[in-house]
Amino acid sequence: MNRSFTLFLLSGLVCLSLSLASCKKFEGSQTVPAYIHIDSISLDCDYSVYGANTHKITDAWVYIDDQIIGCYELPATFPVLKKGPHKVTIFGGICNNGIAASRATYPFYKRCEYTGINLVEDSIVNLNPVLNYYPVGDGCEVAWIEDFETTNTVLPEAESDTSVVRVSGSEAWHSVNSFYSGKVELPPDSLDFTIATANEFDFYKDLDYVYCLLEMDYNCNDTFFVGVQYFKDYKLETLPLVKVTPTDKAHDKPQRWNKIYINIGPLMNQNNDASYFKVYFTSDLTTDEDILYGNVYHPVDERRYYYFDNLKLLYRKL
Repeated sequence: MNRSFTLFLLSGLVCLSLSLASCKKFEGSQTVPAYIHIDSISLDCDYSVYGANTHKITDAWVYIDDQIIGCYELPATFPVLKKGPHKVTIFGGICNNGIAASRATYPFYKRCEYTGINLVEDSIVNLNPVLNYYPVGDGCEVAWIEDFETTNTVLPEAESDTSVVRVSGSEAWHSVNSFYSGKVELPPDSLDFTIATANEFDFYKDLDYVYCLLEMDYNCNDTFFVGVQYFKDYKLETLPLVKVTPTDKAHDKPQRWNKIYINIGPLMNQNNDASYFKVYFTSDLTTDEDILYGNVYHPVDERRYYYFDNLKLLYRKL
């Protein structure tokens, strides 16, 4: 199994062991460390295959000579009790489901490997890692991309008060290849929106295990859910997975955008006999009990808006 995938599963245990190890003093004959500095990690990808190169790589998982030395939140400068030439390997780390306490390597980013990095005591080596996705067919499969540049494959459900419209100009997320975004807007007197992928996904069927994550850029002033719908035992089940909170309205529009990685794989693995899955998005945060007792609240002082872009559903079969 590829090390990056193993880290994805074991990251919690590794982080704990690293934190305990950090409390120990340096051991061995070397007492003065060398230092490595990583300001940030970049992503380079083929737009025609993987869509835009947006990312939220928050951490560097660092190996020296194939031995892990730590997981570091970026930017980071960290000591290494090594000197002379060494191999340095870096994996890109994310916050799984947007949760800061759930850090993991992203299983679809290849590692960045340096050979012969010369470590000198009491000196700093600056590294600028650039990552790529695994090749299609060899570590990464692209099930669905929606960047709203030419299409809109996210459609309203029957109970939705509105649908997704394509917007451009100052409202959209911009890059070299991106000029449009998807927008849902609800006036104060509207209740909720629910939209779902037009695509029905079944790549997980009859497999023992599949990794599957949704990447999403978003900008919103109200909370919403991301979840899955799956058809099983002649019923359509709906399960919210992640509650997404509003982005920072204190910044100008380009800085209001955020990115999240949502892990859908475990649910697919638990229901690999379902006929299909769809991804859905909804502002309906109520439960049946809330509706029964009238505990339904929505902000009334402003229009609620939700922008979406660079939606990617990636998977790998095992």
